[in-house]
Amino acid sequence: MLKHSKTQLEKLIRQIAKGDTSRVVFTLHAEKRMRERKISKVMALDCLRNGRINRMPEPNAMCGTIECRMEHYTAGANIGLIVAVSEQDPNLIVVTAMNIKD
Repeated sequence: MLKHSKTQLEKLIRQIAKGDTSRVVFTLHAEKRMRERKISKVMALDCLRNGRINRMPEPNAMCGTIECRMEHYTAGANIGLIVAVSEQDPNLIVVTAMNIKD
């Protein structure tokens, strides 16, 4: 399990998303939710590159990951992405996407 602060996790997520975008993997569920909620991959990448973690990251013991909710206002929408981070996997796994109401 990762033992990082929210700030360290934000920095890691941003660093991966700003680098090789092939390391950002979207699950089928996330892609379906993005279509439903009119969130493009460009918007999602902007969220990962510039967003903030406003809630405490949660461990997913079954998958061995930490799940973080990155939030960002982009292209006229306030969106959130749940992203799984793992020490064993160099990729970011986008689990789901949502529109955030104020």
